[in-house]
Amino acid sequence: MNTIGLSQRIEEIELALVRMFESPKAPTVSAYQEGGTTYLTLSWVIGTGRDTTLDARCVATLKLDDGQIDRYAALDTAKRRIVQDRLRDLVRQHVDAMRAQPGSAENCSVELDADDAVFDVPDEPYDRL
Repeated sequence: MNTIGLSQRIEEIELALVRMFESPKAPTVSAYQEGGTTYLTLSWVIGTGRDTTLDARCVATLKLDDGQIDRYAALDTAKRRIVQDRLRDLVRQHVDAMRAQPGSAENCSVELDADDAVFDVPDEPYDRL
């Protein structure tokens, strides 16, 4: 797939992630590549005050390798949505588990790798329409 097509697919994942968590301010998501890895970093505010420099933020960084991005890009729209849902579930599970640990409710930062199985979407029943 061409670079523009891959960029669009990465942006799809960014848009899926940015709507995940409630935040008093607009969440942000960014992507960057380092070698054969794409990093998607989602940041959202969990507490704010008069001085916005003191906002309490959570950050989740999702690592995808080039093969996973290529597999995602090759999927049709319905299957890409399934993968987006799986990625959101993966991030949510890790963030919830991390925030459930004592003393981490307001200090939350997590980095995780996506498992290849997230991108395995069967043809059935999606090819019967």
